[in-house]
Amino acid sequence: MPKKNFCVIVPAFNEEKVIEDSLNSLKKVLLPDRIFVVSDGSTDKTVRLAKKTGVNVMGLRKNTGKAGAILKLLKSRKLTSRFKYILFSDADGRLSPDFKKQIRETMKIKPALLVATVKSDRHGLISAFRTYEYGLSHLIYKNAQNAARVIAIAPGCASLYRSDVLEKLNFKNGTLSEDFDLTLQIHQQKLGRIIYVPKASVYTQDPITLKDFWKQVLRWNTGFWQNFFLHRLFLPTKKINLEIILLAGDAFFAIGVLAYFLHSPFYFFKLFAASIAVMFAFVTAILVILRQFWAILYAPFFPFLYMINLVAYVSGFVRAIIGQKRTLAWGKVARYQASPQK
Repeated sequence: MPKKNFCVIVPAFNEEKVIEDSLNSLKKVLLPDRIFVVSDGSTDKTVRLAKKTGVNVMGLRKNTGKAGAILKLLKSRKLTSRFKYILFSDADGRLSPDFKKQIRETMKIKPALLVATVKSDRHGLISAFRTYEYGLSHLIYKNAQNAARVIAIAPGCASLYRSDVLEKLNFKNGTLSEDFDLTLQIHQQKLGRIIYVPKASVYTQDPITLKDFWKQVLRWNTGFWQNFFLHRLFLPTKKINLEIILLAGDAFFAIGVLAYFLHSPFYFFKLFAASIAVMFAFVTAILVILRQFWAILYAPFFPFLYMINLVAYVSGFVRAIIGQKRTLAWGKVARYQASPQK
């Protein structure tokens, strides 16, 4: 039997607030029999609500972690032998209505992995900040990395893997950012090209509190450094390693500048005031290009969130050095009722 084009896997843990809306949104793009939910030991109504939508649902009794749940689903439903490509999506994720149309031409050249554009729901300060961050990342970094063939991270909520490639990847490394881990494995094993498809969009939710924002960026940064050491990215022996070293160097440069000015309250105030002025101008330009005018009002507060990012970056480095234990906890943030796509 010939393989079908692609299916989507939605790993979930206690996602009753969003799972039904997300799956109904996915059904506007894919038939229900091509949508597979794996509940990783959920104790709420996730499984019941998912089944209500008519998609395929696998409920695990024991929590195994996100990567482990995906692996169990792949094997039990033999998805790599049934579909050419497999999309990973989060329980709060929603594909743009034209997603299939946007990826169709790229799929014809059979890349190892297609990377879509991540977009934030409109929901306050942190979503405004992420709208800017994602916009900057995709407009500049992702496009440049795509041209140089060094895409560093395929987001876990917006990645479409060729099925034979998935069969060669190790899901058991136990890092806190399995999407970064899997992307690096494709580069290192030379399994094929990773291509960014800018017009294929996935909408996702952001943290709604500073506490959840901190938890999320700390987890992301710890995972970054775990993979940095696990895959020996500090050795400049490959193009992808050089790209990661450059990205890591940017952040450390910012930390160094900040540390220099912190020795004097007067100089720190001048730096902070200047950063607000420069950032407001730059942020405004990016958001105007994206036509996300609503987020501009939040721009003066972005330096505070950047400071949190930098602290999480250093903290993640320390946690990775001392040996952050593998955890089955998802570390997900509080959900809210999904807003319409914009």
